[in-house]
Amino acid sequence: MPSSSSSPSDRVILLGLDGATYRLLKPWADEGLLPNFAALFTESTWGELASTIPPTTPPAWAACLTGKNPGKHGIFDFRESPLKYPDRPLINLSSMQGRKLWHLFAANGKKSAVVNVPITFPPEKIDGLMVSGMMTPSNDSDYTYPADLKAEILKAVGDYVVNIDIPKYDVELEKDANNFLSDVEHSFQKRKELFWYLLENKEWHFFMIVFVNLDRIQHLFWKYLDPEWPQYNSKMARKLRPRIIKSYQMVDEMLGELRGRLGDTPLVIMSDHGFGATRQWFNVNTWLAQKGYLKTKPEVLRKRRLFMFLMNLNDSPLVKALVPKSIQSAVRGKIRRGRSTFKSDLEAALDYSGTKAFFASIPAQGIFINVKRNGAGIVDPGAEYDQLRQEIKERLLQIKDPANGESVVDHVYFREELYHGDQAKYAPDLVFVARNYGCLGRQLIGLNRVLQTSANTPNGFHRMEGVFMAYGPQFKKGHKIEGAEMPDVAPTILHLTGQAVPDDMDGKVLADIFSPEFVKTNAVKSVKADDLPEVERKDFSDAESAEIADRLRSLGYLE
Repeated sequence: MPSSSSSPSDRVILLGLDGATYRLLKPWADEGLLPNFAALFTESTWGELASTIPPTTPPAWAACLTGKNPGKHGIFDFRESPLKYPDRPLINLSSMQGRKLWHLFAANGKKSAVVNVPITFPPEKIDGLMVSGMMTPSNDSDYTYPADLKAEILKAVGDYVVNIDIPKYDVELEKDANNFLSDVEHSFQKRKELFWYLLENKEWHFFMIVFVNLDRIQHLFWKYLDPEWPQYNSKMARKLRPRIIKSYQMVDEMLGELRGRLGDTPLVIMSDHGFGATRQWFNVNTWLAQKGYLKTKPEVLRKRRLFMFLMNLNDSPLVKALVPKSIQSAVRGKIRRGRSTFKSDLEAALDYSGTKAFFASIPAQGIFINVKRNGAGIVDPGAEYDQLRQEIKERLLQIKDPANGESVVDHVYFREELYHGDQAKYAPDLVFVARNYGCLGRQLIGLNRVLQTSANTPNGFHRMEGVFMAYGPQFKKGHKIEGAEMPDVAPTILHLTGQAVPDDMDGKVLADIFSPEFVKTNAVKSVKADDLPEVERKDFSDAESAEIADRLRSLGYLE
């Protein structure tokens, strides 16, 4: 355990565990399965870290990196807002507005190492090094800065894996599920080897690395890990769960080794969101069409309905029980390939002349109003817009589950209630929360039912409650904090390292995590923000966009 210090640190490690949740980590630590996490609960300051609303990967990591809400950093989805770019290209690093942590360290003469952080492709020139993470098209991409670092990585760790090709696995088959877990373990091992290599061989003051294995596992297998669900006791769960827990133990073992390497360097651990079961789908565009707010082109609707019939048939318990698994797998493969065009086809499927509102994507969990602008749209801004938003909000809150009469939608927010800044105008006009994200809005066209069960598959999705742990000489020990939010990470890292916090950040320094000695001698400093020059935008090619979209679709982000 490091000794106490009242001085700022010259270096810091920010370790991201994408999707990590205390719902699994705490009980497994208490059971003795994760001894290094157990030690951190007594030797660090820890608590929940509230994600963004909604708690999805792009806005959450952007808030962590910038210290700002999505209304300032401009990221709401894996695709650009239709209000900003009607063709909705995939986002990339240049989509994220404002200074990131590595820019602020560089302004103070400090070097950064940024490894596998989502939305860092294409890698930009920084004072230090960058290895791109999620949204990198493939292992063949130029995913490092400097460019020659890629060859150095391959020489140092061998077959480094940028992304796992999730679409190739049919995890309802035991063989594919085990192959997926093998590849997850291999990917983690290679990323850990790269972590150790860069820690020891490169100059850095700020080292940020993200591991994504827990998130990927939970998306596909959550109900095998959650005793509240019948799948927990299924034959497949009993076979896979020890193997799944092994992946968490690999992370735990890495933490033990990292603590041995740290010396007095502080370590901050965080996740971008928590996790829970997906119990239900909310087909928002079906609901909007039934209420008269959305109109689909007839020829597109006919094709969609046939495809959706086959997709739903394949998901039925009767089909799963009677049809040979090899045939089911072949059908699922065709469905996955067929769905690959759906996301980009949504806009083409809508008849905008008769559409007042539409739902664009799972990550944003929001509804856009088709307001008159730039010669398009049918809803007048002002009174008609305000009345329509209020009407849709009230109707969303009235939705009942026909199976039990329970309310489905917990909250509906107008965008200005969640976001502020010059990018807020690109957010969905309404953002909703359904059953604490256990019911996910999705954008599919051609479905007849508004609500559909997801209880027959083991999948999971994000929750608001991420994790936060701070371990090192400057922090309290065995102390639990409350009220931490995603934008707080950046100003807290800056304060820990003795740097001033830009006055355009929304986040606050988490003063309660620091020891009394540190607080007494280190007042929070503020500095006026200097805007960076515009970053040149580099869009993905069509091939890169298709490859990334396939992976996002397999995780349940895109349809």
